Amino acid sequence: MTAALRHHGRTPVLHVAGEIDQLSAPVLRGALDLALKHRPPVLVVDLGEVRLLAVAGLAALTAAYLRAGGRTRLLVVAGHRAVLRPLRIAALDRLVEVRHCLGEALGTL
Repeated sequence: MTAALRHHGRTPVLHVAGEIDQLSAPVLRGALDLALKHRPPVLVVDLGEVRLLAVAGLAALTAAYLRAGGRTRLLVVAGHRAVLRPLRIAALDRLVEVRHCLGEALGTL
């Protein structure tokens, strides 16, 4: 799994690729913590290239949501069933805004 923080204009976007499982979730958690460090108004988490989202990945996203509190709006990009389904099953799609592509997420800002 890889995670890279980039900016689209003034909006931070965390691009994540690969498989998020018990072994890689700590990397995701660290990247999310870093992205939230300066409390941006919005953080886009692009999971468009993620092939597997296991429970540990859901826990990392939930922790980021809790850390963001009401200060940072989280947008999650998830266009693949391998990511959408776990988000729905865990009801995380009710806590964070889910968009199907990065362009759609950035267009809502």
